[in-house]
Amino acid sequence: MTLMGAAVTLKTGQTWPQAITEFETLTGRPMQVRRCYDNAPVADISLSNAKHDLGLRASILSIKPSLATPVTTLETLAASIITAGHDCDVIIYHEPVDNMTGPAFVDLYQYAAAPLRAAGVKVGVCYTNWSCNLPWTDPQSALKNYWPGDGVVDFISIDEYPIGEITSTKDAVPMDVRTQRVAQFADARGISLGLAEFGVDGTWDIVKSERWLRSVTDWATARKAAGTPLRWMTYFSSDVGGSYWLSNKGEYVQAYTEMAAIHD
Repeated sequence: MTLMGAAVTLKTGQTWPQAITEFETLTGRPMQVRRCYDNAPVADISLSNAKHDLGLRASILSIKPSLATPVTTLETLAASIITAGHDCDVIIYHEPVDNMTGPAFVDLYQYAAAPLRAAGVKVGVCYTNWSCNLPWTDPQSALKNYWPGDGVVDFISIDEYPIGEITSTKDAVPMDVRTQRVAQFADARGISLGLAEFGVDGTWDIVKSERWLRSVTDWATARKAAGTPLRWMTYFSSDVGGSYWLSNKGEYVQAYTEMAAIHD
């Protein structure tokens, strides 16, 4: 089963529960999973942004540790997740290609993932999809130079947006084509693949944006039929980096709700 949900950000005056409820009201369905972000890891899940999901939904928690993060902090965080019985996938430093070299990320991932995985928490990576499609010779090739190694990664995920692709004469590349490399990389290793962020900007052409969203549904549906369903899909409903609010267009809400219904 593919869990459906979103990453939401706060509007002026909102609390996190209010932001989550607003998205659920908009789509007419509860979130099954939420993408959330901490910076430095905290020592207990009750101190994390993921605390708003406890007892309600699964979490995809992004953390940004460093090699100076105490192992004890990671150990106690992991223990609190397990004690709470919380379904929480942890991403170590999402989109690392934008922030550090490949060797630096591999060292950081292996350092931070070990105490979490030892406690039974599922840990994985999140790459920008464009970095997965770079030539193998490129130092920013995520799958070549930012891969921590087989046997230490529980899931692979991507963030994907058709930024700069939708023009008056051009459609965005459909999702099955643009994700071919990362999908085959994950499938060859028997590792589940997740869509950690995706979205369209409200200023883009509405017809072409909706068409791309529906290509995401087609891609996920094909993977489900092939026996390799996505682990989760979370729409990035936010004004960070653009205007990605799902509420921008009724067509986007409809595309999302139909996507979710197919994957219930």
